[in-house]
Amino acid sequence: MRLVIVFILNLPFTLTGIIPVILSGPYHVKLVRNPYAFVFKIKSFWWAFGFFKKARAITIGQIILLGPRLLKNDLEHEIIHVEQCDRYPVIFPILYLYERIRKGYRQNRFEDEAYTLSNSVYEEVNNK
Repeated sequence: MRLVIVFILNLPFTLTGIIPVILSGPYHVKLVRNPYAFVFKIKSFWWAFGFFKKARAITIGQIILLGPRLLKNDLEHEIIHVEQCDRYPVIFPILYLYERIRKGYRQNRFEDEAYTLSNSVYEEVNNK
């Protein structure tokens, strides 16, 4: 029952995640369970701006977009963000943004948890 309530509470973010999926023209899609997430492989984040431009993957609600520059355990990293979204329904995007502004990308507690638990690799990308 809790899963259904959390899914409904996070539905606005998940539906918002469909917009970048459509813009990205996914070439592969799969459903992951536990937690439930829709995973889309895309060719590029051509539409992205700011810190999203350098992303290897992005999670929006229950939607995960995997770009072409994936590294080891990036999917697992994004699944942890889905779990965080489930843990803090409705307010996760606000909490994440607050942490991002306050501490930066890698130092925010949500990224720290995702990198630690997934054993994924943090790679600084140069602006070229």
